[in-house]
Amino acid sequence: MDVIADDEPVAGASDGVAPWQVLVDGSPDLNTVVNADRVFCYVSSACRRLFGWDPTELVGRPEDDFVRPDDIPYVHAGRATLAETGTATINFRFLCRDGSDRWAQASSRLVEASGTTWVVSAVRDMTPIRAHSITLERQASSDPLTGVANRTVLMDRLQQALRRMSRTGGVLALLYLDLDRFKVVNDSLGHRAGDAVLLELAARLTHHVRPSDTVARLGGDEFVVLAEGLKDEQEAVALAERIVASAREPFQVGAEDFVCTMSVGIACTTGYQGDADQLLAEADMALYRAKERGRDRAEAFDVELRDRAVGRLVTERMLRRAVGDERVVVQYQPIIDLGNGRPVAAEALLRILGTDGALILPPAFLEVAEETGLLVGMDERVLADAAEQVGGWQARLAGTGFAEVGVNITGRHLADAGFNRAVVEQLDSHGARHRRLQIELTERSFLEASNSAMNGLIELRAAGVQVGLDNFGTGYSSLAHLRTLPLDYIKIDRVITRELEHDPHVRAMAAAIVTLAHALDLTVVAEGVETAAERDVLLELDCDRAQGFLFAASGPPGAIDDLVKGPLVGTRRGGG
Repeated sequence: MDVIADDEPVAGASDGVAPWQVLVDGSPDLNTVVNADRVFCYVSSACRRLFGWDPTELVGRPEDDFVRPDDIPYVHAGRATLAETGTATINFRFLCRDGSDRWAQASSRLVEASGTTWVVSAVRDMTPIRAHSITLERQASSDPLTGVANRTVLMDRLQQALRRMSRTGGVLALLYLDLDRFKVVNDSLGHRAGDAVLLELAARLTHHVRPSDTVARLGGDEFVVLAEGLKDEQEAVALAERIVASAREPFQVGAEDFVCTMSVGIACTTGYQGDADQLLAEADMALYRAKERGRDRAEAFDVELRDRAVGRLVTERMLRRAVGDERVVVQYQPIIDLGNGRPVAAEALLRILGTDGALILPPAFLEVAEETGLLVGMDERVLADAAEQVGGWQARLAGTGFAEVGVNITGRHLADAGFNRAVVEQLDSHGARHRRLQIELTERSFLEASNSAMNGLIELRAAGVQVGLDNFGTGYSSLAHLRTLPLDYIKIDRVITRELEHDPHVRAMAAAIVTLAHALDLTVVAEGVETAAERDVLLELDCDRAQGFLFAASGPPGAIDDLVKGPLVGTRRGGG
């Protein structure tokens, strides 16, 4: 075939005008004409700029020679559309002269001239647009820090995998991963160091899984691995154990090495009837058990956890009905001054009134209430009731020495920027002195509190509200840690109180707690005192206050009035 240059007029069409003669050279797009055999008859000079080819190198050659082989089926499909409708838009990768390829979009139409059908196309370089689109897709589908899949992609792939499994069989496994005490990394080395650990962790996970598996980050230090087509559950367990072992290797952060172990929960299925969310929840429950059993390990979801999950669902339904029916009850347990036997404070305690009239205690529902978020509203009910009682007792029991009411709060309250203001407003609305309210937190809540939450707690204490550390002695805090917390008092956990009479080591530990607390000007309260012998040891240790069944169980507010106005509660050695 003759080579036709851009500046050569070509005759032969019945009207004296060939299709390429109506094309305007100099267009930013590549203009082409091919004949019925799909051979280039005309190529504009833009080909040099866009794809590196001189037009003469294309004319006379089939257009398929310049299409990436993977994309030829798409080009042929576009040609079929063109034959049917007369126009078509075809996306493909154009092979460049240097061996690379660029994304192109051909807007084509059929033209009849000189008794022949020609295809006239304007070919645009779409590589920059395509690259931008890929970037946007990657941002939407991947975790911005680590580059692995995000939650949206994970759940989509999990749903697809469940559908495939119904046809192909095999075992599908979901591994829920969490670094143990990752917060320590951020707090001690900074968030930049924490990000470096997460990047390294993502790389290790990617190394240990197969190319067909999915690694996703759900947020924070939580990752998930989706593996399908496994032989059996043991293969999933082996993968989880390899991942746990890999996390034991030190993470290098700058010039320092940091060891950060991992806990893994495993959920497997061979014929799953539920949905993706439920399978993820099962893996999460297995992860929780791994942490309960000491961390740095993998645990699989099993019948025991399934039964627990059913029980938790029943508990959640019970709680929601109780909240809706206003069956959230606040009771008060007195706190006794061991020096004079008088009630000096009370702790507000949450209870649920069952449909049978019996009271349901926190161990039966507290964990579920916290996980579902219901505990926040229930605690607000306790706080409101306590503020009201503080105002009432302040007036009714003036001069008796009874002065304070303690309320337990969670880390979620600390994270709420409006919590401090709400506490003060509650007290002011009932004319209660701020000093009469005590806010109690567990060791874990203190340790997991952000800097802003701790500052808020300090501000609340500056407003007069007392702050106490609950359940001290069984969690993560050390005695030395007491001096760094904004505290007015500590409560010795009932686990320690129970062993005072029998274990000299526990008694020595309790003595150290009391001595240090007093050195820091903190009041010490012993919880769970049930026997006179326990009380006698506490008197020997110079403990300030105590609460427990030996003195009184929890009850309605009126029981506090009766106790305060009644006879002394015996505190002398051997007394009742």
